[in-house]
Amino acid sequence: MTAITEWGLQGHSASFSFYLTAPHCERQPGVAISAGSLAHTITIAGPGGPAAAVRLRASGFEAPILFDGTGYARNDLPSPDIWISQQANVGASRYLLPGIFVPWDKNCDDTFEVAVQEQSSIASDLGATMLLAVDARWIAKRTEVVVDSLQSTDQAVALVLAHRADPLSVGGAVPGLRRISQRVSRLTILRSDHGAIGALAFGAEHAAIGLTTTTRHYATAAMRARRRPGLASRVFVSSLFDWFLADDIAGWTAAGSDVVCDLQCCGGLSLAQFIDPDLDVNWHNMHALAHAADYVLGADTFDRPRLFLEQCRRAVSLYGLAGFKGPENPKPQLTSWVLS
Repeated sequence: MTAITEWGLQGHSASFSFYLTAPHCERQPGVAISAGSLAHTITIAGPGGPAAAVRLRASGFEAPILFDGTGYARNDLPSPDIWISQQANVGASRYLLPGIFVPWDKNCDDTFEVAVQEQSSIASDLGATMLLAVDARWIAKRTEVVVDSLQSTDQAVALVLAHRADPLSVGGAVPGLRRISQRVSRLTILRSDHGAIGALAFGAEHAAIGLTTTTRHYATAAMRARRRPGLASRVFVSSLFDWFLADDIAGWTAAGSDVVCDLQCCGGLSLAQFIDPDLDVNWHNMHALAHAADYVLGADTFDRPRLFLEQCRRAVSLYGLAGFKGPENPKPQLTSWVLS
């Protein structure tokens, strides 16, 4: 057995985007422009995405654009054919269906299988990519159902993982995502966090990474998304390969463990600087995430899984390190990648 066979990978190109809402693009076009320069493309979320894209194009934005209409979370999107036409009119790099939500059903696989067959038929008729927001338990506990259903359609598919906090913290979700990425062709992971880089490493075609808590996963009203009070920025710490609140990082610094960023965005300054609400943390987060993604995608397909897992293992080795006044234990997602 060759290593490529073992990993379940075939030669393919892979890309990533930053996932931004339409209001964010309109309110801070500079962030969208920077995102397009650091990633291969951007993904704009919401029914106002095409209109936001027109304004970005008028300002000189040239990168490709994808659109997540978030039909799985709202009822104000037009029919699939009109939504596809709106994307085509603004030059979308490919067309995604409006999207539906697939709730968890512990007793029956038909919920998932029927949703895939219905969406596959629509996607085939319109020359589009299926878009399914799925309760994270499907990939964690019904991995083979997901794989078999998606393989049976021979259609490109985009998945959004739903959970009240971190979808990849669910037991079995990381190995499930890994297997799905290996075995389902033309797979896109939308509205995700840094874990989507792992999906790319193991064979996914595209990943869209969010910069805010709500754009790194989807939570239904019933999931009661948990929010920590306060306005502190969330900072991606490359060395620990996870997100932390700026005031927590400032606490580590005060205790004698300064965490710095050596990338161009920060030039060796402490990440505790982002406790200042006037500093825009997006610039750092985009550079740090792009650096992590480029490190993996810049390698041969064969090497990508190893490089990604090495990043995870290095990060885990830093938690609870003697003399480090930062977090004691890695979060479940990171541990799961190491053990997957």
